[in-house]
Amino acid sequence: MTDFPSPSDRPRTARSAAFRLFRPVLFAVAAIAATVGAVIVIHHPPAPEVAAAPASPVPSASIVLPDPEPVPPLTTADFKGFELKPTDQEADSDKPAPDRYELTLRLERGDTVEKVLADINVPETDRRQIDAELKSLLKKRKLAVGESIDLQLQTVPEQPDAPRVLELSIRPQPQREYIVTRRDDGSYEAQEKIYKVSPRIVRVDAVRKGSLQQSGTRAGAPTTAILEFIRALSYDVDFQRELKEGQHFTLLLEQQVTSDGHVADPGRLLAGELRLAKRTITVMRFRPHAGADGFYDPKGESVVRSFLRTPMDASHVTSGFGMRMHPILGFSAMHTGVDFGAPVGTPIFAAGAGKVVMAGPNGGYGIFVKLQHTSQIGTGYGHMSRLGPGIRPGVSVRQGQVIGFVGSTGLATGPHLHYEFYRNGHPVNPLAQKFAMRAALGGKDLVRFRTLSRQYLSELKNAPSLAEASLPAKAKESAAAQFARDE
Repeated sequence: MTDFPSPSDRPRTARSAAFRLFRPVLFAVAAIAATVGAVIVIHHPPAPEVAAAPASPVPSASIVLPDPEPVPPLTTADFKGFELKPTDQEADSDKPAPDRYELTLRLERGDTVEKVLADINVPETDRRQIDAELKSLLKKRKLAVGESIDLQLQTVPEQPDAPRVLELSIRPQPQREYIVTRRDDGSYEAQEKIYKVSPRIVRVDAVRKGSLQQSGTRAGAPTTAILEFIRALSYDVDFQRELKEGQHFTLLLEQQVTSDGHVADPGRLLAGELRLAKRTITVMRFRPHAGADGFYDPKGESVVRSFLRTPMDASHVTSGFGMRMHPILGFSAMHTGVDFGAPVGTPIFAAGAGKVVMAGPNGGYGIFVKLQHTSQIGTGYGHMSRLGPGIRPGVSVRQGQVIGFVGSTGLATGPHLHYEFYRNGHPVNPLAQKFAMRAALGGKDLVRFRTLSRQYLSELKNAPSLAEASLPAKAKESAAAQFARDE
């Protein structure tokens, strides 16, 4: 017999107590390990030596399970038939950063091409070559402030902050483009590209809101065209009584457009139509044989009369001819003209051809212009903000020429034109004067005009609108497709 106590009498060790305490947990771990093993066996056949190992008898008594063998790592072969999608961050990191990009710069006051290239860290040798090549094309012509410079750049890995210029292009005129391109050897060459220019007829539809000039400009008509339209109407339309808000008018323009769609000339006026409450006024440009361009009505009669009915685009009379209470002096006095209210800067036209006999400050009239048309007839224009280009005493002016702009100089309560009409040196009511009849076309000129008139009347309704003609080709196709879907 030994001195050791029997098994039943042995004290329980700490290890035995811990085993009994965590035995349920161990059985749970064993069950999970068995399940994982079964999944692996299904997808990955067991190794031969494992399959050949004899099964160990399961002891009836409680035992301490050994630590499970480490599960072999999963490989791509284990996921055949499945596609692992990388995260967005991983996908983005796989894409190479773009090494080419485009940039547009604008010349500010005092800028040069070399300076703006230096501002974006283009290497000095490159920008000097580019500047020299560009100057060889421009010769002594200077680029205007606000000119756009279009660049195609490339990032250089060795110097990521110093881009390489692949191409530079400047288009100071719609029909001319200057291009500087980088060669394979790193040098630069320049070329001038000249685009073909051809005419295009477009239509501008507008609604009068404010003055005719403001309404036409908002609709996209060039200033020269809308002023020609107003002058042509001035012979026949009483702007003070007939013009109303909301009236529609249409301009037919002939633009000059380059082969790639840039507008070289915004358009000269071919014809125009103003729809008044009780009638429609149509004017058309025509050049008679051995004559100058002029505007005619559809019958072939010239719109030109001896004098304009109204010397500006004004829609209302603020003060008529005759006795009135002076708004500033405060006593009754003779008002020797007619006042037309209009915004500051509205152009004022010469009512007829004549000579400037006065131009400048004239007391209560403010800045004043007086024209002598014949030995008996003259006109005066007061309260101007400034004189028109070249207007000074002694110069001759043509009918419809801009002689000044509306203001409120002198004794005036607001911006307006004070218009006077003189017969034999005495002021008379301008609105009561009768004007001479206009000339008419005849013979071959009338035959040619009638053919042109039919074309213009058709195009005033059917020519493409200015907005539609200005759309890029892709935008036109998209708009046409959308219209087809809507239909």
